[in-house]
Amino acid sequence: MSKARLVSLLLCTVAMVSLLAACGQEVPPEPTIIPLPARDQQAPTATCTATVTPTPTEPPTNTPAPVPVTPTPTAEPTEIPRPLAPTPTPTPALRGRFVFQVASGGDIYTVNADGSALTRLTRGMDPSWSPDGTQVAFSRWTTPWGIYTVNADGSNERVLFSSEVARAPVWSPDGSQIAFYFETEGLTPPWRIYVEGYGWITLIPAQTQTEWHLGVVDVADGYFRQPYCDRFAFSPTWSGAGERLVYDGDHGLSVTTVEGPNNVPFNDKVHDHYPVASPDGSRIAFMHWQHDHWEIYVMNADGSGRWPLTGSSALLDRRPNNVSPAWSPDGEQIVFLSDRDGDWGFYVMNADGSGQREILEDITTRLKPRYQGVNERVISWGHS
Repeated sequence: MSKARLVSLLLCTVAMVSLLAACGQEVPPEPTIIPLPARDQQAPTATCTATVTPTPTEPPTNTPAPVPVTPTPTAEPTEIPRPLAPTPTPTPALRGRFVFQVASGGDIYTVNADGSALTRLTRGMDPSWSPDGTQVAFSRWTTPWGIYTVNADGSNERVLFSSEVARAPVWSPDGSQIAFYFETEGLTPPWRIYVEGYGWITLIPAQTQTEWHLGVVDVADGYFRQPYCDRFAFSPTWSGAGERLVYDGDHGLSVTTVEGPNNVPFNDKVHDHYPVASPDGSRIAFMHWQHDHWEIYVMNADGSGRWPLTGSSALLDRRPNNVSPAWSPDGEQIVFLSDRDGDWGFYVMNADGSGQREILEDITTRLKPRYQGVNERVISWGHS
């Protein structure tokens, strides 16, 4: 090495030391010379190992101590009151009195409509209250026979019309007369033919036969009249203000008057029977034979507005019978007899057929009234 090059190297070294000293750093030790491998040796391939730089985790923030919170008490849910069941409308107490028979020809009783004061009145059939509720008319088929009246307390029993077979007495609206039907003798029409040149020839003369006619008797003196009627007339009732009598006739219901030949058909319903006029005469309740059982119908006094009041399902093994209707004194309700629960019992309904319910259960359980299927009047409703 030349002298000039050596001096230059020494000067560079001194300058570097000075520079390092100025920077406040120690002079690094003299490097160790690492001999390089020979050129014919293959240099190893450097493998790069990826170093995952860890994500610095932030120091946990100091969580303040929890402040105790007094829990607000949860209000217990207020129980929602259940809707109250509708208060049933109390059934108004029945007013008035009933008179009824246990069986045709058996005992007749009176009882208040609420079931109290049951009293045996007499023996007979078809009892009927007078319009003012002071007397009862009935018939009797034992000696002495006939149509009777008796006071409501059982006193003053008297024969008003004597007949061996008379039935179904009913008071006129003013209480002055009683209509009924009775057995009598009549004549069958003769069988005649007309022969040209000879005139009418009777082949079979008129024959006597048993018939049922209407009768009307005055309550005061027993004066008797026999209105024009069909040969078979049953169960009369006073219609309107009492000027007409509607009854069960030969071919359905018929109508007549006490005086005069005014008998005419009322309708042609051969299965209508036992008409009963309302107290004001504006409506007529009646029994209708419906295939195999009895139902109760109502209509206006002129025959219009015919409507069933009772009924039952046609799917029943046995259709119940509803019979012997009788109006309340105010004309707002109807009492009747029915075997819908097996035994015969008394029921009441509104005049439109609604509100049907059984009444007098204790009494019917004890006395067991019967209906014998001959259109008997079993019960009548009068004033107190």
